Amino acid sequence: MMRTATLLLALAITCCQHAHAQAVAVPTWMRGYFATGSTKAMPSAMRGPARTNTFIGSYTMKLTIWDEGIPQTLYLTSWQDSTRGMMMLQLMPGIPHTTFFADLAANTAVIANALERKAVVGDLSRVVLVDHLREPGKTVQFPELPTQATGKTRELAGITCKELILVERSDTMHIWTAALDPYPFADAPAWLPMNVGPLKVFRFLFNMGATPVMKFTLPGMLDLEMTQLIQGATPPPELDLSWYTLIEEPTLQNPLGKP
Repeated sequence: MMRTATLLLALAITCCQHAHAQAVAVPTWMRGYFATGSTKAMPSAMRGPARTNTFIGSYTMKLTIWDEGIPQTLYLTSWQDSTRGMMMLQLMPGIPHTTFFADLAANTAVIANALERKAVVGDLSRVVLVDHLREPGKTVQFPELPTQATGKTRELAGITCKELILVERSDTMHIWTAALDPYPFADAPAWLPMNVGPLKVFRFLFNMGATPVMKFTLPGMLDLEMTQLIQGATPPPELDLSWYTLIEEPTLQNPLGKP
């Protein structure tokens, strides 16, 4: 009996140590999204570059892509404050497929995928683009695209927008813009992996320079429209990711998987 009790105690201690060892360090504000005990506190010291977001607020973009004439619609919802950001890829509003967390001060990113029920934690600097987009002073230095104003306006997300036409070879693109300052996409290279999956659309939005795109249409191929915009500080979105398994992977290869 004594040997059995000793064995059970040893197993219990081993299990507790194993559970403790699997707790992954994340910034404090992210811990509430995951199961109790699955995370541990990250040191508060600055680990990343001294960069901050200029746009504070949230927005939702509706993205429709036509594949052989069949449309597929996704929703991209972003929230950010001065040093934090979240981007949710949703197949329908309110049901995230993939959620991307970023903390600029802690140099930490988390990719949470609903299909795999897995959240991978790693260095933000390994996720975002490692090219000139991330170099200081080069985040808005793009030439203005040769657009033509049509004189037409429409309301998008409660804001009156002007229509522009952009012609490239045989393609005619319709772009609706608004005078937003700061505009939502200026900070994207600092924390979004714009080389992966549907987030590639932010390359175009960013390349528009100081012209905020509220809607972009290439007939029969792509339609991107801002459906909601909140300018100013708001609490981060509420999500229950308590059933996700957390994994630490500093390199975060192929962070969004297959959307």
